[in-house]
Amino acid sequence: MGAKGDRAAKEPLAMKLYADGASLTDISARLDISDTTLRRWKSESLIPGEDIDGWDKMRQQKRGNIQRLRDLFERELKFAEESEKGSISAPSMDALSKLGSLVRTWEAIEQAHLAQANERQNIDRPKLFLEHLEFMAEVLKETDPEGLKVLAKNFDFIVVKFKGKYAQAA
Repeated sequence: MGAKGDRAAKEPLAMKLYADGASLTDISARLDISDTTLRRWKSESLIPGEDIDGWDKMRQQKRGNIQRLRDLFERELKFAEESEKGSISAPSMDALSKLGSLVRTWEAIEQAHLAQANERQNIDRPKLFLEHLEFMAEVLKETDPEGLKVLAKNFDFIVVKFKGKYAQAA
């Protein structure tokens, strides 16, 4: 994972990625930061007495700004459509074109994030869980036979906890 002292450089980037709609898991993989560290940074941004932390505030603000861009584009497009032919200046048409391009870009980003979220939901969690357990058992068998006994002893408990956490997703 990341080196000590990376927080100053990576936290603002992680926060921006989160505001753009990325999940903590995606950010973790992309920035080589543990999920636990990201959750800690996120929770530390909560101001006492506030309902949501700084990361979620930034995400809401970003989404609000995107909606404002859409509304502005619709309003300006309607104005242009209702204006007399030739009465809109070239700079105004250029600004409208750029605003439309921004809206399309944000919509493409939103669609990509939705596709990623759907892809994550389609993961066969029970299969992945068992594959991970098999891997851990193989490693423990080679390196720590006592650890393998502990895993075997707690297997039912681990399965129950897994089912409890992912019952809706599986």
